[in-house]
Formats: sequence, structure tokens, C-alpha cells
Amino acid sequence: MNRLVRGAVAGVVATLPMTLLILAGRAAGLLRTPPPAEMAKNLAHRADGEEALRSPIFQAGWLAGHVAIGAACGTAYALARPILPASRTANGLAYGGAVWSLGYLGLMPALHLYPWPDEDSRSRMAVMIAAHAVYGIALADVERRLGPP
Repeated sequence: MNRLVRGAVAGVVATLPMTLLILAGRAAGLLRTPPPAEMAKNLAHRADGEEALRSPIFQAGWLAGHVAIGAACGTAYALARPILPASRTANGLAYGGAVWSLGYLGLMPALHLYPWPDEDSRSRMAVMIAAHAVYGIALADVERRLGPP
């Protein structure tokens, strides 16, 4: 299997445990709106206003977007893997942390899709850091299991 395809598939698979952790954090009261849903809501509100948020496909849309971003990050992981630590756990944590940092400390707030860290709740930030750690470790594990580099 081509390494970029392997990375994308691993990214999709790794998005599942990440999403489960986010939903567990929500069930525990650590966050109200999952960040992928909040980002989609902010984007939809800009595009179509409140009507888009009432659409029956909104929930499926943000979940599909979340999986697509997971696949894209998995593809980028396949490219970055040669420069990451050899240990699956170490490279998964490093990569998951990098994805969280780029998205939540820069890109998403700059695009006005998500609050800056000093405007966000500490509990939601903790859930998202943990979720990205889970994503990174799962990504590294699944990508290695899918075949040789």
C-alpha cells in the first residue's frame, strides 16, 4: 500500500478513539460542544447563518469534516514519520501534540473558528490535548500495522 494512502487510512481509523475520548469528555461535563462541531458551526454560521445549523445534515457534516481532517493529518504523518522518534508512542505523542498546537494555538483561532487558548476553558483544552495524544498514538500504531514503510 502506498505510504500516503496508508497514512490517510490510519488517520481515519485513529479519529475514532479520538472522537470517543471527546464524547467521553462531553459526557463527563468537561466540555459542552465538541470543538469539531463548534468549528463547523462557526463556519456554517458565516456561510448560511442560522439556517445551516438547523439542517438535518449538520451533525453528519461536522463528523465527516472531522474524519477528513483526520485523514489529511494521517497523510501528513506518513510524510513526517522519517523525522519523528523511532518509538511509536513517542512519535505518536509528538505528532499528536504538533497537530493540536498548530490547530488550537494558531490556525483555528486565527481563522475565527475556535477561541484562543486564553479564551477557552481549561477542561476543554485538557480534553483536546488528551484526544490529540490518543489520535497520535493510534495513528502511529495503525500506520505501522498497515504495512512496511
